[in-house]
Amino acid sequence: MAGYIGQFSYLTKLSTLTKKIEFIRQQTGFESLGVAYYTQKTLIKHIGGLEFIAPQPIQIDIGLEDLFELSINKFNKLGFNQTLKNNKNFKVILKNLYLDEEAIGYIFLKTERELQTNSENKTESILYLAEHFDGFINSKHSEYKSKQQSRILSNKLLEIESLIDLTEIIYNQNDNIEGLFENILFTFISTLNASSGMIVLKDEKSGFFNVISIFNIPEQDSSRKIIRASKGILKELNTNMTSVLVEEVKKYELLKFAEKNSLVGPLISENDLRGAIIIANKESISGINRYTKEDLRLFDSLTKKVSLAYENIKLIDSLKNSTKLVDNIMSSITTGIIKIDVLGEIEYVNDSAEKVFGFNTEEVLHNHYMAIFIENNDLISLIEKIETDPKVFYENNFKIKDLNSEDREINLTLSPVFDENNEFSGLVLAFEDLSNVNKIKSTFKKYVSENIVDELLNTEQSLELGGGKNKVCVLFCDIRGFTAMSERMNPEDVVSLLNNYFQAMIDVVFENNGTLDKIIGDELMVLYGVPIESENDPQKAVNTAKEMFVKLEEFNKNNSSKGYPEIKVGIGINYGEVISGNIGSDRQMNYTVIGDNVNLAARLCSHAKPGQIVISKSVFESLDDKSGFKSMNPIELKGKSKKVQNWIFDAKN
Repeated sequence: MAGYIGQFSYLTKLSTLTKKIEFIRQQTGFESLGVAYYTQKTLIKHIGGLEFIAPQPIQIDIGLEDLFELSINKFNKLGFNQTLKNNKNFKVILKNLYLDEEAIGYIFLKTERELQTNSENKTESILYLAEHFDGFINSKHSEYKSKQQSRILSNKLLEIESLIDLTEIIYNQNDNIEGLFENILFTFISTLNASSGMIVLKDEKSGFFNVISIFNIPEQDSSRKIIRASKGILKELNTNMTSVLVEEVKKYELLKFAEKNSLVGPLISENDLRGAIIIANKESISGINRYTKEDLRLFDSLTKKVSLAYENIKLIDSLKNSTKLVDNIMSSITTGIIKIDVLGEIEYVNDSAEKVFGFNTEEVLHNHYMAIFIENNDLISLIEKIETDPKVFYENNFKIKDLNSEDREINLTLSPVFDENNEFSGLVLAFEDLSNVNKIKSTFKKYVSENIVDELLNTEQSLELGGGKNKVCVLFCDIRGFTAMSERMNPEDVVSLLNNYFQAMIDVVFENNGTLDKIIGDELMVLYGVPIESENDPQKAVNTAKEMFVKLEEFNKNNSSKGYPEIKVGIGINYGEVISGNIGSDRQMNYTVIGDNVNLAARLCSHAKPGQIVISKSVFESLDDKSGFKSMNPIELKGKSKKVQNWIFDAKN
């Protein structure tokens, strides 16, 4: 057996079933060796073993023992994935293959009947090879389960983050109900990569449903007709009261805008259908994809969150529109809140206020503010000013001392409160802790250049929560042949090479005041025009692309001495109107752009050969410096009915 161990030791270096079997069959006497798996087919397919799955069920009770022999004639009748030429002088040795302790297949070998010594040697080799394949399958099964668990965990984290975002939007509601549902719809669209969607709500008086929020749906497809729960997709929702993945979208008037399939979920209150959330057209770099059952599970979880909060949303909206008292309070609860009554005593402190001032609420309540804020003379002066002149005061970067006499900085709003007779009844202090601003700046500067961060933080109008239409120049830069290149390298070298490459390219982006939207595998997506528009964003994008090639040439020269392969990239750039928005919380915000012009930039990148910059007509016509670009024949691109005009800059020339 030791001889066979040496003969087959090379198997440990082969990574797939196919390569292992091919190697064994090259050995003399093992030309007919085969394996067949009758269970765990998903795992076997995952590791590239499709050809070794039995095409029909095998009689798994053919052997009472772990190792046994069959005639070739009987073997051929059992449904294996291999048929042997019948010969009475030969037999087939079979051995069970296992995953953990479960038999999942066989390894088999045709051998001569008469040669006892040869048969014994072949039996020993079968035992050795079976042990090798069992170890290989068990190892791959562990990897497969680990990846599955990682994917499940990733999806669960996305669900939790999305639920947190929705919770903040719903319970920190500052807009009217239309604005609130626009933010809710935008969260659904961003989380599930949709390019279109709408929310419909029931009119309590008429019983009909109205579109309250809509995104990227043509007017003729947004159903301006009367929408009832007695027909179409709403009828199904009203019957089943659960989210659905709709495949036959063209059957429903409300879903005609969908290209593939659609996710539709009910908003339910007191067991009554009060509305519906509808999204469709799942976007990816390759185009529009279909939604899956996993997407449906996430969508359903988010829909249920909105559904549970529906009555609160309606109540809050009603209260905000009815009295100034509720309006003042509700506009202040997003951060720290302290309520002081007409006698100057503190009657309410929320958790955020406790953290900022270091309060123990029980010790603070019903004490006069002068005793509590004894070290904050400036704050006492402002409170006294409102007591004599009841109007709203705003103070940015206001300095205070907490109960431990430590300095802190807040953005402060002081609002007078009036009773039903419009008499002054106290005031509310609402404030935002600025102690983590430097940390936020440091984090944000990893995504955009420093001067953009400073301008955003210093100019309130530069950064708006929500979405809107903007003209943006989108640049995609993709490594060519990266998969093949990475297969020839050690994982550590691949990570090191990529990190150094991204560092070099992102430095160029930031030098040109670009915004890094995301890194998709080995591809960079860069924006010009958001969050701040400059004088000529297309020119900056093109300058960035040209400088990237200069930096890449220098990068490759430095890496050649280390034995690293040369990196080659192609770049695509498009300029046009997109939907851009900022979703998140006060401490972290993510820029997102979606729309047809984003897809066009990605497809121009796919068209670019190594060393080329491919730009659209809108980019070319905006350039101050058009040198080096050549007009090319219009090209057909996925998702475009007409050929697309393009210009190419070849960095190698």
